[in-house]
Amino acid sequence: MLKTADQIPVSKTAIIQEIIDSPLKLNLMELGFLPGKSITLKHTAPMGGPMAFQLDETILALRKNEASLIKVQLF
Repeated sequence: MLKTADQIPVSKTAIIQEIIDSPLKLNLMELGFLPGKSITLKHTAPMGGPMAFQLDETILALRKNEASLIKVQLF
């Protein structure tokens, strides 16, 4: 079952399946959010603030609406 990255529970890992077409698609892919890569949600800020994802050896923060563009498969 596919979800989006903003639905990943904290400390859970998922595999990126695709990036939804949007003006931000290229930016997300340039940051390294590519199909086949695994991401882990490390932290979420309160009240809908940014979400911190680990991608390889890097921690990247995304807004909730940006994370909702990344379709993932949970383990």
